[in-house]
Amino acid sequence: MAMNPDDRFGYAHFDFRSGPMRGSSLALSSDALMHRGRSRLETVPLPAIAAVRIAFERDIHKIGWAIVLLIVAYAVSAASGPLAGLAESLATRVRGDGAASVQDIASIMIATFHGLGAAARMLPSFAKVIGAIGVVMLAIGLWGQTTLTLTLSAIERHYVVRGRNRRLFDFAEVLSERIAEPRS
Repeated sequence: MAMNPDDRFGYAHFDFRSGPMRGSSLALSSDALMHRGRSRLETVPLPAIAAVRIAFERDIHKIGWAIVLLIVAYAVSAASGPLAGLAESLATRVRGDGAASVQDIASIMIATFHGLGAAARMLPSFAKVIGAIGVVMLAIGLWGQTTLTLTLSAIERHYVVRGRNRRLFDFAEVLSERIAEPRS
């Protein structure tokens, strides 16, 4: 963060390098806050800003879904062995008890139980995919985001970066000090 009053942005400057605002920047001059991007320019006069809030937040919804997915992955993985064993056991039982008059039905049942057994043996791979998705969601949820919120007269502006961003906290502190300065 540049805090040199002589640079072209004035008082302070923050570049967004991640998140939905990547490629844009905030610049604080003596009387305004400017948000510049490739296709946008917004200037907010400092007296129009009623409040400044900065917060690091974890995504509780993603963490919750991640926990659910990990539990489902464990349950699917744990159920695969008994299901495969049951299907193979039933196929063997039908094969041994089949009479000549019901041979066609017995063949269909044997094939069905073998198919169920094969599907049950694939469940651990499916559980690994579910678990991997859960781990990724957990990581994203724990990584969180830092949000700078400006409260204007009737609206709020949110400036978001991924993860805990100390530079945005510093920028918000400079902005807060600048807003709190007495006006002449």
